[in-house]
Amino acid sequence: MESNKVNVYNGVHLTNAAPRQRATPSAYYDTGKLTRVLFSILVLILSLAVLAIALLTKKINEENISISEGSIIEATTTTEMIIPDMIEITTKELLMPSVIINTDTKWKQNAITVAGGYGRGNKLNQLNDPYGICINDDDNSIYIADRENHRIVKWQSGAYNGEIVAGGNGRGSAIHQLNYPKDVILDKGKNNIIICDQGNSRIIRSSLQNSQNQRVLIVRIVCCSLAMDDNEDLYISDWAKHQVIRWRQGDKEGKVVAGGNDKGNRFDQFNQPSSIFVDKYYSIYVADCMNNRVMKWSKNATIGIPVAHGQLINANLSSLLRPNSVIVDHMGNIYMSNERNHQITRWSPGTTKGVPVVGGRNAGSKSMELSYPFDLSFDRQGNLYVVDAGNDRIQKFIIDRD
Repeated sequence: MESNKVNVYNGVHLTNAAPRQRATPSAYYDTGKLTRVLFSILVLILSLAVLAIALLTKKINEENISISEGSIIEATTTTEMIIPDMIEITTKELLMPSVIINTDTKWKQNAITVAGGYGRGNKLNQLNDPYGICINDDDNSIYIADRENHRIVKWQSGAYNGEIVAGGNGRGSAIHQLNYPKDVILDKGKNNIIICDQGNSRIIRSSLQNSQNQRVLIVRIVCCSLAMDDNEDLYISDWAKHQVIRWRQGDKEGKVVAGGNDKGNRFDQFNQPSSIFVDKYYSIYVADCMNNRVMKWSKNATIGIPVAHGQLINANLSSLLRPNSVIVDHMGNIYMSNERNHQITRWSPGTTKGVPVVGGRNAGSKSMELSYPFDLSFDRQGNLYVVDAGNDRIQKFIIDRD
């Protein structure tokens, strides 16, 4: 048995004079085994260090949120606690158009038909005298008030057919029917559409998740146009009472925020207001149709100011006769359609004349032509959408980045 052990003498010389002594257990400790144990401990320590570094790197990568245009922002609870303001600001920036529209912005003159364009009719690939539109940038769809088909149609980008999301059951006053709907908008949660059911003198809210979930919000109002601000307050142009009213959630009645001083052409009056637009400062722009002008009412104002007017300047009367629709860009430039010209014009602040941006002076059905355009809208990329009512189609003019 002793032959398998290794004696360690530690440099001590043993003579024949002294009897040979048995070494102690510690003296017989296997140096090879000790080396292996130490090496194993070292490997374990290195492995734990590598694992810790890997876990730390993974955590850092998870917390470094990569944000690209149009992506959904995802953050850990820790990140949200540390930089909530940064997350909020970035989210708002993603919802802004990627191009700031200004006086120098141009659009390609040959439009793309994104809805309708197959003649006037009531098939799912047709429209019949459309008027109002609403763009949903989240899923690249358009909601259209298909007026003489008494329905609201959702049209996905690139689709051949539209989808009926409200009405479409013949002209009528039942809750599942519409009567010449003139405008449609999405609520801020994009779960419901709000409909200007003009022929029935009412405002309807309809769920996009459940078509049976519909509710009459307001009655006895001859609405012509709808808008919603960042607070989810609803604005309605009342064509018959020559005023714009605002409804806040929970209100039992609306508040007059523009006009409301009988029919007339004073700066505190309207004559059949049609389209309205509310900017981020809660200023209201009103296409004062029969007064041939666009009026701006600042927040809490009791009188409006003309920002585009034809009746005061005879040379420009034909360029602003009966404005139908109005939208405003980030720089305060006004874009409008009207009943006289088959084109969209831009009126910059302080100018007395509109400049054509798309369409021509004569009606037509070619890609660069319009026929009795009505509602207008920009998408997130700055593309311009026009309701080409005379051609029963929706035209998209691509922003020109060259």
